[in-house]
Amino acid sequence: MSRLLVFATALMVGAASPLSAQTAAQIAAEPIVKLQPGATPVAGECLTKQQLDLIAALNALHRPTVGVEGNGDDQAPFNPNYFVGAWTFEGVLPDSPFGSGGEYAGTETFQRMDGCTYESTMLASTADGKVTIKTLMTYDPRAKYMVRVEDDSRGFRLLKVGRVGGDPGGYESHYWETQPLTWQHHKVRVKGRTLVSSPDSFRVLMEISVDGQPFTNFGTVNWERAAAKRP
Repeated sequence: MSRLLVFATALMVGAASPLSAQTAAQIAAEPIVKLQPGATPVAGECLTKQQLDLIAALNALHRPTVGVEGNGDDQAPFNPNYFVGAWTFEGVLPDSPFGSGGEYAGTETFQRMDGCTYESTMLASTADGKVTIKTLMTYDPRAKYMVRVEDDSRGFRLLKVGRVGGDPGGYESHYWETQPLTWQHHKVRVKGRTLVSSPDSFRVLMEISVDGQPFTNFGTVNWERAAAKRP
């Protein structure tokens, strides 16, 4: 797979409660958690030591977090090392220029290359046979942008680009769109949302547009961490 110069990021917004939800005693016992100055690299990590320390401090709290609107706890950045490891996935896709509709299942294995760059290999079973997808995924933490390049053994490439954000419930989502692609004499675009819903599962909800028609449902694929073992 050729390497593109791409930058991306992911931002995780931690669960937050209004300032009034915590008592003065709670906050006195566990002071407001803030990101400390500095950007110290950590071997094997995309995030800095200060960002990792912030995540650890937030996870160690016994009180609910204090919302930033009340000069409260800082939000926890999403750690892209979340994806490292082996996953299984399954879903059902409709007919499309990419192939016949039906069950779509297989495995994906991620590894960190360097910095905030990751690679993975997907081995999928489709209604038309076996498919291998090689991916390159890169983050730019400051731009809060994520890019995922997928080279499909069927002969096409999808470039999924978009911002990643979160909600007060602690869910993170990558809202992405692909470049226009001509395949099987059709102009195809795909967009979707990659939703990180738990430490050991995420899902991809997709829509497709063919020949300039409105986007329609293109199925949902669910990923589960293999044997629920985190890196």
